Order: sequence, then C-alpha cells, then structure tokens
Amino acid sequence: MRFVTSFAALCLILTPAVGGENTGESTYKAQCLKCHGYKGDGHGHADMKIKPADLRSEDVQKKSDEELFNSIAFGVGHKEYAHAFAERGLNRKQIAEVVSYIRTLATASKNAK
Repeated sequence: MRFVTSFAALCLILTPAVGGENTGESTYKAQCLKCHGYKGDGHGHADMKIKPADLRSEDVQKKSDEELFNSIAFGVGHKEYAHAFAERGLNRKQIAEVVSYIRTLATASKNAK
C-alpha cells in the first residue's frame, strides 16, 4: 500500500514536468494567445481593430505584478478593450499564473536575440 501511495504522489509531482507546460502557459494559450500571439508580441489574428500590447515590451514588463494582475482580471488601464477575465471565470490563482507566464515571455524574447 505504501508503494502505491508513493508512486501516485511521484506521478502527480512529475506530470507537469513531463507535459512541459505550466498552468499559466496553458491558461495564456486558451485565453490570451488569439490576441497577443504565441510569443506575446501582439501579433494575434489579423482581423483585430486594435493592436494588442506586446507583452514582452519594456512598458509591460516594468509594471508590477499587481498592475498586470489588475489589468488582466479587471481591465484596469485598458482604454479600448477591458479584459475583465475575473468576470469571465478565471480565478485569482489562474490570473497570477498568467502574470508569471508573461514574465517568462520577455526572458524568452531576450534569449532569442
């Protein structure tokens, strides 16, 4: 019985690493990718009337985690399109994970240069 419990715990720990995708990344892909693009560069689908922010940019990255959280959750600071993903069903943990994932986009962009 102890072996089964240990094996189950090990599987739970290793599952996210095997998938290679964290929950912030998967939530980003489900909710943000269509507008902000795969790389976060603001190049989502071509039919958009407004230009989404480049999430890798210094302007976005210099914002505090709280500012990014409030922008995603409640649309704070948006002039043309208020996100308000808290009203669309994302919980605080999911939004915080997206903020963490957005931080990785700038690092990935710098490493690609």
